[in-house]
Amino acid sequence: MIKHWQASASFDLIKLRADTLRKIRSFFDNNNVLEVDTPTLSCATVPDPFIESFRTQYLPLTQTMQTDNYYLHTSPEFPMKRLLASGSGSIYQISKVFRQGESGRKHNPEFTLLEWYREGWDHHQLMEEVSSLLNSLLIPYIDLTEADLITYEEAFKKKLGFNPHTISKPDLLDCVNHAGLANVLNHDEHRDRFLELLFSHVIEPSLGVKNEDNGDIRSNICLLYNYPASQASLAKTALYQGQLVAERFEVFINGMEIGNGFHELNDAREQRNRFIADNRSRKQMGIKQIPMDENFLEAVENLPKCAGVAIGIERLLMVMSQSEHINDVLAFPFERA
Repeated sequence: MIKHWQASASFDLIKLRADTLRKIRSFFDNNNVLEVDTPTLSCATVPDPFIESFRTQYLPLTQTMQTDNYYLHTSPEFPMKRLLASGSGSIYQISKVFRQGESGRKHNPEFTLLEWYREGWDHHQLMEEVSSLLNSLLIPYIDLTEADLITYEEAFKKKLGFNPHTISKPDLLDCVNHAGLANVLNHDEHRDRFLELLFSHVIEPSLGVKNEDNGDIRSNICLLYNYPASQASLAKTALYQGQLVAERFEVFINGMEIGNGFHELNDAREQRNRFIADNRSRKQMGIKQIPMDENFLEAVENLPKCAGVAIGIERLLMVMSQSEHINDVLAFPFERA
């Protein structure tokens, strides 16, 4: 039995992490993408009502700062985009990030993100590179089939038989009831919350899993794109087959999300309006509102056309090692840190 002071992960998996990070750096070096380093501690953070940051205070000894409230970042996205706006060109970063309330089989409050941005690209070009990188990392460890690229709409039609962009809320609630999820959310919640509920319980477990003709189950990389425009976050929106969609994608392997990418929004006014809407939602939910990151918003005005993606290193290691719990790939998980 492992004692509380001992490492949670085996040294084989600790070595696997080191080898994976080395291969990632080699991949980007060969593709002329610059590794960067940005602050972990910031005076502002993401206002998304479903992502909560760790807060801390700066206690000055001899000087006065503009604010004494700081946040551990949930992603290096904001400062990386400031670098892009400053003329860095394509960049990547491997960093520790922190999120409140996220602890469980697939979550640890402190985890590692690989995040990169490709200047001049859209999300379709970036999805190709994501597939290339993941194939190079995974093929020695798991048996992969060809990557699947499917839209959010196609995934819902295949599993649940309706178009998530056009279904009425009463019909959506009926579907939630039939799925046995009737009492999870209040009926006055936004329709996106019900789509997310159905997605996580009914659709996601089958993504990145392929049944072969002989009955074998094999892994594949599933890239799901064209989310509802209301779920755009920091992504551009565009018309697709007459429907306004978010130009974002998520990456799934073995029924687990490991990455999230955007064709990045570079309209500062629209980004500010989205942050205001997020803070309005936070107020309605009774949680603290987040100050605007004015440095980031000013940078968005100068952000070049680009696409970016973040991939969770621990989840990637779970796939590579076929681990069932994130603690298996962490030297010291949160409860033993």
